[in-house]
Amino acid sequence: MLEHEATLCRKGGLILGLSMRQLAELAGVSRGTIDRALNDRPGIAPEVRAKILQLAQDHGYRSNRAGRMLRLNKSPLLIGIQMPARNNPFFQAVRAGIEQAARDLADFGLSVVWRTMPGYDSAAQVRQVQELIQAGVHGLALVPIDQEPVRRELAGLAAQEIPVIALNNDVSDGRRLCYIGNDYLHSGRIAAGLLGLATGPDPVPTLILTGSNQILGHNQRVSGFRETVAARYPWIQVEAVRENLDDDALSFSLVMEHLDGHPELRAVYLAAGGVAGACRALAARGLTGRVRVVCFDLLDETARCLRDGRITAAISQEPERQGYLAVKTLYDYLLDGTRPPDRIITKNEIIIREHEDVSEHTAAGQRRIP
Repeated sequence: MLEHEATLCRKGGLILGLSMRQLAELAGVSRGTIDRALNDRPGIAPEVRAKILQLAQDHGYRSNRAGRMLRLNKSPLLIGIQMPARNNPFFQAVRAGIEQAARDLADFGLSVVWRTMPGYDSAAQVRQVQELIQAGVHGLALVPIDQEPVRRELAGLAAQEIPVIALNNDVSDGRRLCYIGNDYLHSGRIAAGLLGLATGPDPVPTLILTGSNQILGHNQRVSGFRETVAARYPWIQVEAVRENLDDDALSFSLVMEHLDGHPELRAVYLAAGGVAGACRALAARGLTGRVRVVCFDLLDETARCLRDGRITAAISQEPERQGYLAVKTLYDYLLDGTRPPDRIITKNEIIIREHEDVSEHTAAGQRRIP
């Protein structure tokens, strides 16, 4: 008896496997008829069987998916999600993508369970990952903290053959199935280029605010910025690099403190979150527009700051797509072993006040600048 493949459909712009019900609706027959056609059983007219098999072929043919997807309806796949920086609005956009993928795949036997935490604490991340494993997840997507306890935990998960997606941030020398997110080194270079084009040739004393030195991507954004400045924009003079933990209140305090000792400040580069806090500090000192600000991600507050001239430019990185792809990639791997590339890189998009192609989104995501 031959087990045929499920067809594929497009949903939300990404390829998903059809359920038996959906294939039956396409063919205008019952699910029992679909089962007989796909599995070469008797009791079906030849022309009906041919029609069903043609639909399967037309929509893309992948081995063994029909049977596996039917079994998932009885024993669903469970994916665990772990994210730090709970109060960072950027991760709300990532979460929106994850939740959309979970809704799209719910009919195909998938569900998602969450753990989140404030700040960047490697011990807390390991503890929450272990809680997810105890909850029976078949795979994980997490925003990994680049510290040895987390790397050891990833190595242990790999030994247990539990697939892990490094979401939004990667780890150095870490065991994971795939990284899905931004090219942080490249985005740091873009930020340096934007600030270089907006300033010079007079000296530009600059403050760098990064999220956390424990996050590989944040460090790469700082490195990419510094190397490009040194090579092409020598008038940009970095006075200090400070961690704000993606926190607006801490970002406000750090800028105010820096201005007390360096009133000549002329640029702020934010390699992660805390953008609104930095802008409020500059406004409090009457420096809006006089101090150039380059940052990342088009969140609601960032859009307002761009509109008001408080930010020179922002660089977006498709956070919702990152979240969606993390769930979809894990699903495909768990379903039939479809192995993704080592890295799936989302695009950088430069946003300025005059930008006219910014998509309209909710408060959890990106937003059009009026």
